[in-house]
Amino acid sequence: GVVGEIPTLDSDAGLSIGPIKIPIEVMDIKGLLNVPIAERCFGGSMVKLFITAAIFSAINFLSIVGIASGFESDNNVSWFAPRELIAQGVSNIAAGAVGSAPVSGSMSRSLVSRMTGATSKLACIITALLWIYMMPYMSVMSPTPKAALSAVIVSAVVKNVVMPKKLLALQGTDFIVGVGTAATTAITSPTLGFGAGMVMYIVISVIAGKDSKKKVA
Repeated sequence: GVVGEIPTLDSDAGLSIGPIKIPIEVMDIKGLLNVPIAERCFGGSMVKLFITAAIFSAINFLSIVGIASGFESDNNVSWFAPRELIAQGVSNIAAGAVGSAPVSGSMSRSLVSRMTGATSKLACIITALLWIYMMPYMSVMSPTPKAALSAVIVSAVVKNVVMPKKLLALQGTDFIVGVGTAATTAITSPTLGFGAGMVMYIVISVIAGKDSKKKVA
């Protein structure tokens, strides 16, 4: 199959900041607050809405930690967890204001960037600006075969999938959680994989804690 229709904006639409025109539209705050999201997607339950949002936030931040840790160990790019958490929060507030999907980290996109030699903050800024300014012209990507996009991602991750050195270096319960997370991710999706990893870690930690208390007693 192909990518298909991509939502676009008119080249004249968007915000004007002096001579600079940004092709995004800020949505009306009152209109956003009145959108019946819970009724449309969660059977009218605000509890389900908040639980889903909390799970997404947790899994998304775990993804960010994984990406940042990988760049730190392989490329000596330092990172700071509170800063990343704040950045994700501000990004998602901005995304909601313009009607975008939630902002998240992507291991595959990050690995593709690293494969091309882009590891600096400037590369990230340029990528973001290109995405924004190319929105009115994204329809040219509609006939792109999905297989071509998949091949780009596979080329970036295949080495770590075939020979996961960091995974094989784990020991004990960390190895069990790592293998379980990797297998679940491969069979289902990254979101379910991260979630399964969290559950496995919590369960194993509780069991290990009980065993240590018994030994002490």
